[in-house]
Amino acid sequence: MIMPALSSDLEELIEVDIALTVRERQNEILRASVAADGCIVVRDGERLVAFVTWDLGFFNRPFVRLLVVIDSHRRRGLGRRLLLAVERAAAAYAELFVSTEAINAPMQALLAVHGYVPSGSIDNINAPGNAELVFYKRLSE
Repeated sequence: MIMPALSSDLEELIEVDIALTVRERQNEILRASVAADGCIVVRDGERLVAFVTWDLGFFNRPFVRLLVVIDSHRRRGLGRRLLLAVERAAAAYAELFVSTEAINAPMQALLAVHGYVPSGSIDNINAPGNAELVFYKRLSE
């Protein structure tokens, strides 16, 4: 079940994200995204199993900040469904940017399959040797 995140989802979002990424700075992203209606969640019954956050914080363009699917629910199309939900929400902007770490091959494969193309990289934002890769998709022709 895909739906916009509610403020009551915040603690569960933080728990899921920390369990997967162990990054305190992302708590701020989650709080801001939920407050700005820029977070979409997937629930399997009562359990939050995936989410995506997005905003206009990348040179005033739509940008996916976080896309997280818990291990037990990967390879079920949830990442694709969340990307499509953001694409629909960002359609008026005609483009969408996403970034991921160079070591995140599954996310890179997901983006490639769904028409995202490389747009550049950012060094020195992650651990040495693990650049942040930026991808782009034109949403309308």
